[in-house]
Amino acid sequence: MEDKKKTLRELEARKNNTLELLDNLHEKLGASIFISLEAKAQAKEIDDLSSIAGLSSDDLSSEDMDNPSFLYDKKRKHVKEIADSEESIREIESDLRHLEEIEEIISRKEQERNEINKEISHLCLDLGRLVLSNPGFEDFTDDFEQEMNNISLKIDFQQKKLEELDNYEGSFFTRLTNSVKSLVTKAQLSKSEAALDRFCRSAGDKFLVYLEKKSSIDMDSEDKDSGKSGLIENTEIDSLAGKGRVLRKSQKALNDELSDLKAQRRETAEAIDRKGNPARRISELENHIIRDREEIRRVHRRFGACIRMENWKDYFLSHYSETDNELEDKIASLDYSIKETEKQIASTKIAIAIDIEKTEIAKMEAAIRDKQHRIADAEEAIKKMETYIADAENRIIKLTEENGKNS
Repeated sequence: MEDKKKTLRELEARKNNTLELLDNLHEKLGASIFISLEAKAQAKEIDDLSSIAGLSSDDLSSEDMDNPSFLYDKKRKHVKEIADSEESIREIESDLRHLEEIEEIISRKEQERNEINKEISHLCLDLGRLVLSNPGFEDFTDDFEQEMNNISLKIDFQQKKLEELDNYEGSFFTRLTNSVKSLVTKAQLSKSEAALDRFCRSAGDKFLVYLEKKSSIDMDSEDKDSGKSGLIENTEIDSLAGKGRVLRKSQKALNDELSDLKAQRRETAEAIDRKGNPARRISELENHIIRDREEIRRVHRRFGACIRMENWKDYFLSHYSETDNELEDKIASLDYSIKETEKQIASTKIAIAIDIEKTEIAKMEAAIRDKQHRIADAEEAIKKMETYIADAENRIIKLTEENGKNS
């Protein structure tokens, strides 16, 4: 019986494998016939599937997986859902690309602005130094003179002190002490020089503003009229001021452009966020597409099996291609194989059931024989007991008779 059970397992495994192959062939056949029908529908060679298949209104109204029209419409529904999902994904990705493009433009413009800011910073430093040292701009430099003198005096003092410390000769400990003082003084001098640079840079920046207010000439103008700019006496200052005006104009244009771009970025990001997290939405749509595609495969399998049924086969055979006919032959062969395997399974199950019954009969017969042996043993014991009782009764009679004689 164990051999039969092993055979049954092998037969069932073979049937499952064959069914899997059959499903794949049904899927290929269903997909192929769908393509043929859709191509003919587009070429106006056929009308709606419900009319060409000769289905009744009752057939069409029921959601029957054995109804070709229902399966045809179901497939088209899933195809449309996939197309809609893919379009939604494209829209989300387009929005994200647009946002990314804005980010890239902003990054590029900010880099351009940083470069211009560096140029303006260097230019204002040079311009401030020239203007503050030029006696022709007292009306502008008067407000800066006191602070300029204070910083310059501090720098002069620190430079002299540093020179004295470096040139001082004395004992080892004195030189060591002066070395420490020298380091401190160098740090202070460095800070003072940096403060002077900041002061000159600020002065240069304010000088450009000063010229804009004083001059009636537009910043793009190449006119260098001395009565308006006051720079004719110093061509270097005049040249730096002209470059400064151009750079500041570019700086303003970039600032305005960046302001617009950042507003556009904010609006785009808010519009995207209002629809939900983009990554989650794309993931959900992709999962929906996966489910729709799996449903289409299921519809193809069912459609491939459905059109081979007796009530539909005659019509759909007319839509078979040579490849479809080959699939049909393979499917028929697998159908036959499955039926033969099912017969073998049924036969094997019956054989196993018979073996089970025979096993039970053998068990019962063995139990009967055991009971019969026990009965035989019990009857033998009873006979021995009955013989003992008879002998005992005879002994009692004899003993009673002897007792009577004695009395």
